[in-house]
This record gives sequence, C-alpha cells and structure tokens, in this order.
Amino acid sequence: MPTEASGARLADVSEAIDDDYPWPSGPWVRALFVMTLDGRVAGPDGSSRSISGLADRAVLGAVRRWSDAVVVGAATMRAERYNPMRVNDAVSAERIAQGRGAAPRLVIVSGSLDLPWSDAAYSESMLPPLIVTTEHAPAEARERVPATCELLIAPGDRVDPMWLREQLGARGLERIVCEGGPTLLTDFARAGAIDEWALSLSGVLERDRFAPVLARCQDDFVFTRFIRQGDQ
Repeated sequence: MPTEASGARLADVSEAIDDDYPWPSGPWVRALFVMTLDGRVAGPDGSSRSISGLADRAVLGAVRRWSDAVVVGAATMRAERYNPMRVNDAVSAERIAQGRGAAPRLVIVSGSLDLPWSDAAYSESMLPPLIVTTEHAPAEARERVPATCELLIAPGDRVDPMWLREQLGARGLERIVCEGGPTLLTDFARAGAIDEWALSLSGVLERDRFAPVLARCQDDFVFTRFIRQGDQ
C-alpha cells in the first residue's frame, strides 16, 4: 500500500506532467498501457502493479484526471481489481466548471458479465459505472449487474469499438482512455478507433531492473537503450 508521503509525491508528480498528455478538443481515444521490455503487460502477480512504479502511476493519474471515461475489459477488471473511480473535491469542481462530469466514468466491456461485483468500484465510484455487454449475454448474468451501474447492450455478438465510441460520445464522454487489456486494445486498434497510443516502457522485469539511458525519436520509431541496474 502507498504511504501518505508517497501519495502526496504521486499527486505532485501527476500535476507536473499534465502538459505532457494534453487532451485535444473534440472526441479523442487514448490507448494507455505499460509494457515491459520483453513484451509483457502484467507481472508475476498477474497485474500491471508489479511492473509499474511511481512515475507510471503518476502518468495514469494525470491522464485519467481530465478524461471523461476510462474503458477496460472484463479480464483486466478481474486481474487489476480497480478502485472506485474518484477525484478530489478541487479537481471535481474544476471538471464541472469545464462542463465535464464530476469524475471520469468507468466503462467495462464484458461479454459474459463475469465480474467481481462485490468490489467497491461498482458501488462507490462518483459516477455510475457503465457495463457494456452484448445481446447474447445470459439473462441471469444481466440480472446480477448492481443497481449502482448502468447496463448498455450492444447489438450482435460482440461490442464494436466504433459503436461504443459513438455511444459514449452521445453521453458527452469524449475524452476516452482505453486501458486494455490486450484483447480490448487489439479490437480498438483493428476498428481504427484509437487516436493516440500512450505506451510506458517498464524496465522492471521479474528478476532484473533495467534503467533507460537513451530515448530518441526518428521517423515512425522510438529508439531506446536500457541497461541492467548495477552494470556499467
């Protein structure tokens, strides 16, 4: 668990990096995720927490702070066990002054509706989570969706990302953060529904830690060098 001091430092860092992740005017989908050097998006504990760190969490907080919706897949919700989607009073007031909701809205895509409904994220978020499924979802599974959530049913046997984007836009949710997991990100990418990729490379591996010593952009590439910590 983060200490009170680390929480304060995280807030300070998040405030400082807002300018690195600006939101353009109009509808925008930002794919945001962390990946290790060997291509994994989760650590030994099955979640992204074990490959993350203070800087990565600061980016997550900064991107979410002024977003309208945070979209995640069911597998990610089961693995990560999200906390309630909330912001502090000052940020909430500023969001409302900007014409946005009091907090980002959690949007969960699940075909089976097999979700950990007892988690606080479904009942204690500042705005009702939007649960998105298909018309093929079992009736008994739909009945288990808590009254604190809104259920949105997509036509057909899958949730089309462009359809979902339109549905969110109709609710005034234009600034969308898609946090995955890999299946959902792939679906969004194949549908052409992503406007921006925000990838954080983690040098935290299962047995080693690597520190970045170079990051250079040229053409359509980012060239990096990471060195095992302790090596010259």
